[in-house]
Amino acid sequence: MFIFILQGLLLWSRDSGTVHFNNRAQSNPTYDFTSHPRFICTPMPVDADPSCFPNAGATSGEEAKATILHLRESLVQQKEIILDQRETIRELTAKLALCEGFGHATNNDHHHALNSHHAPAVGHHAYADNGHHSNHQARHLLFVILTYFLSSGSGRMNPDGFLISFPMRTNYMYGRMKKTLLQEIFAFTLCLWIKPGMGPGLGTPFSYSAPGQSNEIVLIEWGNNPIELLIDDKAVTLPLTLTDGRWHHVCVTWSTRDGHWEAYQDGVQRGSGVGLSSWHAIKPGGVFILGQEQDTLGGRFDATQAFVGEMSEVHLWSHVLTSSDIHSLSTCSSHLHGDVFAWTEGEVELHGGVTRHSYDTCH
Repeated sequence: MFIFILQGLLLWSRDSGTVHFNNRAQSNPTYDFTSHPRFICTPMPVDADPSCFPNAGATSGEEAKATILHLRESLVQQKEIILDQRETIRELTAKLALCEGFGHATNNDHHHALNSHHAPAVGHHAYADNGHHSNHQARHLLFVILTYFLSSGSGRMNPDGFLISFPMRTNYMYGRMKKTLLQEIFAFTLCLWIKPGMGPGLGTPFSYSAPGQSNEIVLIEWGNNPIELLIDDKAVTLPLTLTDGRWHHVCVTWSTRDGHWEAYQDGVQRGSGVGLSSWHAIKPGGVFILGQEQDTLGGRFDATQAFVGEMSEVHLWSHVLTSSDIHSLSTCSSHLHGDVFAWTEGEVELHGGVTRHSYDTCH
């Protein structure tokens, strides 16, 4: 059971004989897996409108050639990672068998094993030296050791850790949250980890379209315009800076009372104000879309407003989080889950070639 939990998270060092915490399995330490675009070849339907696929002709042929080259490179690198993970499984299997052998040892043997791995004290457990309890004792010992190494990593482990990647600016790549609002709400907090890609503007990481209002909630940076938060098609400029190509934690809050809003970057409030759609109620029954701005309910996307990059840990609450809660989320000292929707693999539908990859933002 532990092997499947730890696959891709722990690498055993043959040189030192100790377990090292690692948030990403890598076969090449100089390769940054998240820095390379990931492309998925999506066939064009026979009856598709060619205008939906921009830069057709010679330009699209050059882009297709570049895409194929990147895809080949990614496949080779992923094959290397798979081979490395197989080796990790074999090594962990051997270590598990070794640890199970500790069950036949004496109390002093157990004490020595813990000290030799620099693990914490496990309390006043009495390990009976008999065959009936040996297997249970060995697995308990292994659990203590693994818990120590997991907890010694930076931040807290997120069991649902993954990111989604938008490798290019299109009008057909998007993510859709399966849930919707069942009733109107009068406040919200939207938080997400985001790593913008190359190109002008951030695009649209998040949009919520409701019946009768396509711009009910939108987070957008279009072209040379600043980052804006739209509520009921009314906009305010957010004093956020996300142009360095690094991961950032972003939160925006809003309340119908006086239309009060706040914007946070990496746990620090960067700005606030009032008058944004005061006394408005967020309408239920809409569609939550990641990566595209909606001109109609759940569709009619514009490639120039599309998001390029990676995002993770997208959560939406039906109330305003405190500044302390937001800071805790940004530093990974807590893992609050949104009550409107939370970031789980079963919650997000991916379309048009958006890819999902294991990733822990708290690394």
